[in-house]
Amino acid sequence: MDLSLQNLNKAASTNGITIGILSTAIGIVTFYMFPSLLGSISFGIATLVISLVIYVFFTLDLRKKIGGIWNFREALKGIFLMAFIAGIFYSVANYTFYKFVEPNAYEKVSGYMEAGMTSTLEKIGMDQDKIDEAISQQSEGIKAQYDPTPMQFFKNIGTAVLVQFVMSLIFAAIFKKEEPVFASIDDEEQE
Repeated sequence: MDLSLQNLNKAASTNGITIGILSTAIGIVTFYMFPSLLGSISFGIATLVISLVIYVFFTLDLRKKIGGIWNFREALKGIFLMAFIAGIFYSVANYTFYKFVEPNAYEKVSGYMEAGMTSTLEKIGMDQDKIDEAISQQSEGIKAQYDPTPMQFFKNIGTAVLVQFVMSLIFAAIFKKEEPVFASIDDEEQE
């Protein structure tokens, strides 16, 4: 398939929607099936690793769909479009889910987060005053995620777009694949 802007945009959009659906499904399944994990630091790290694996898989899939060759600019455009669509889909789906389907999610999740964080910080020997301060800060972040005001929602989207762009820059640098400058010896022998 020839690399074209139309093919790149279509493939990036399709992959972005797929990532958004996967991310939303993982979040909802976790909320209903394993809610105590939502307060776990190790689950947060595992989620980050799984997200990176998903993005790597779909970045490689995107490159393959458009012919296997793309320069840094094309890679950045495709990867950022994919991440942007995934992020918007996930944010809107989460906002809708936690505002209308599970409006009391914050109370449920904050309880698990406080218990998990308290246990972890006590194990490492932190003072109770510092634990209370850390939990208070984390609780504000959880509230902005599970019960955001409209302003917090747009702030979350802005932060996500910035993170997605930085991630896209890194991925574009890693996964770009330029056309070879010189023909290989095998190509010359076949002519």
